[in-house]
Amino acid sequence: MKVLYIGNYNDQTGWGDAALNNILALDSAGVDVVPRSISFNNSHIANEPRIKQLELNSTKGCDICIQHTLPNLYSYHEGLKNIGVFYTETLTFTESMWHKHINLLDEAWVANSQMAEACQKSLVNIPVSIAPLSLDIADYGENIEDCATMDNIESTFNFCFVGEMIHRKNIEGLLRAFHTEFHPSEPVNLFLKVTKSGYNSQDTLSYFEAMAANVKRNLKIRDNYKEEVVVSGHLEKRHLKSLMAKCNCFVMPSFGEAWCIPALEAMALAMPVIYTKGTGMDDFCYGWSVDSRPSPCYGATDSLGGLYTSKTKWVEPDIESLASCMRVAFETYKNSPQKYSEMQQNARSRAVKYDRLSIGRKLKELLQNG
Repeated sequence: MKVLYIGNYNDQTGWGDAALNNILALDSAGVDVVPRSISFNNSHIANEPRIKQLELNSTKGCDICIQHTLPNLYSYHEGLKNIGVFYTETLTFTESMWHKHINLLDEAWVANSQMAEACQKSLVNIPVSIAPLSLDIADYGENIEDCATMDNIESTFNFCFVGEMIHRKNIEGLLRAFHTEFHPSEPVNLFLKVTKSGYNSQDTLSYFEAMAANVKRNLKIRDNYKEEVVVSGHLEKRHLKSLMAKCNCFVMPSFGEAWCIPALEAMALAMPVIYTKGTGMDDFCYGWSVDSRPSPCYGATDSLGGLYTSKTKWVEPDIESLASCMRVAFETYKNSPQKYSEMQQNARSRAVKYDRLSIGRKLKELLQNG
């Protein structure tokens, strides 16, 4: 068994990280994998040393082709078993016409059970397997390098958000919940690491500050609000891990998530997670789930055409439920430290199940049994 793996593993995006981790997971499980890079943007990173080695291998003799890309780019290769890996965050995706491209292949891999159900509802008629994502859990152990710091996050309870500033991530909802629930006098911070496609670090920060000011203006609760702790632009992974390790609870209130790698990273750092119920995060997150309801997609003008239109549904988290979960997390930490410590250990234990080697063996089994 020799696998040609086509993906955007050099892009500094969630999709890029997913492809990279899949390749390294397969390699760790002993699969002969040959990666070939494509790209969707200009945020390239230098290949990891092992990827560089694998890229030197010839594609001759490959009997499986994994295409980890957008379904509309799929093509069928005669003489190979063709597997498509894709992600979507909506309850169906027929409006995108992706099912017509997916059905050209022999098999599809998706990251979670919600996506598998969406495939059934979206006219996909080829076999669909759940292929979870992974991390090198050893990189998130107890000895995290203390190489980055931020003002105001010492000796406080810190909520953490890491993600791109797109409508689907619902940063506005997070700001609403946090500033509604917590008074500036409370020892609680909201730490955000944000990026925005096509924006430099300063422009991203300015964009965020304008959003936050607008939220506070519309809340009309008080004259002064606690300032968020914000880092914008791309960071070295060691710096991001150092900052995340100073936080206590990860929050991802998005309208849809195929997986959410930062949430898994947070759990590997022993952080419980607050997440939207009814999304792909149900499969792996440990912590508190936020009540949600199906809702037509709206406002996702920063996505690809044909995706996240109002003829498609995702799930909308309830702001009061989100605020309540954040309050429960803080009060548990403050008043029941032993219970919170147990939750931290459970989060870490759940993350360990998605270690690169464990998932690599699962992916290898899918290849052998498919």
